[in-house]
Amino acid sequence: MGLGVITSKTFLCLLSLIYLASASGLFYVALKVILTYRQYAEFLGNYYVTLPAVVILFIAVIMLIIGFFGCFAIVQESSFGLGCFMFLTSIIFAAGITGLVLGLIYKDKIDPELDENMNKLFQEYDGKSPQSSPVDFMQEQLQCCGVKNYTFWHNSTWQIASKNNSVPYSCCRKNATNCTGNLTNMEKINTAGCEDILETLVHKVLEYSLYVILGFAVLEFFGLISICVITCRGSRNGYQLL
Repeated sequence: MGLGVITSKTFLCLLSLIYLASASGLFYVALKVILTYRQYAEFLGNYYVTLPAVVILFIAVIMLIIGFFGCFAIVQESSFGLGCFMFLTSIIFAAGITGLVLGLIYKDKIDPELDENMNKLFQEYDGKSPQSSPVDFMQEQLQCCGVKNYTFWHNSTWQIASKNNSVPYSCCRKNATNCTGNLTNMEKINTAGCEDILETLVHKVLEYSLYVILGFAVLEFFGLISICVITCRGSRNGYQLL
């Protein structure tokens, strides 16, 4: 058996084990992206932010199947198993590249839509209506206040209605005691704007998912090369149609 075949079989064994071990990690990454989107769906608008997550979920499911086929093909030296392994690897490789391209295309479209949706919801905020809940949730979770900063509330619908020099209670710092949102106690209020913080969070999660897709696309590419090496020399190395 040639060195190339031995190396290829060894790499495929390792790749199959990596597929099985990494599927759970991919599920975690995809769910994290989806949950992040669901928490701030009112601000993010369209669903294209979750495209990489959907691709990762698809890859994770197929990866479990591929891992089993890969182990079967290598241990049993089955040309049928190897063919299935190659077919499924090709599918997730193509899906990964597609997800990577779509993620890069839509990445730059997040900020303008985020700015538009955020300004609209913040302007409608009155502290009582159901539309106010997402704003309070985000300000509490991200520890921020206003769109660009806390001064957003100076000429807002909230300020006109309340007629006092204050911001919503959700702008209060986590550990602040007796915080009423009054601007006379600035040390108890978050002053940073929510837009920049949310943009950073969404871009970070999206970039992380794209790096994951890229990493596995590289592994899959070398896996396909290894399969081709074994297939080309399969007739001389004992592979049977099982």
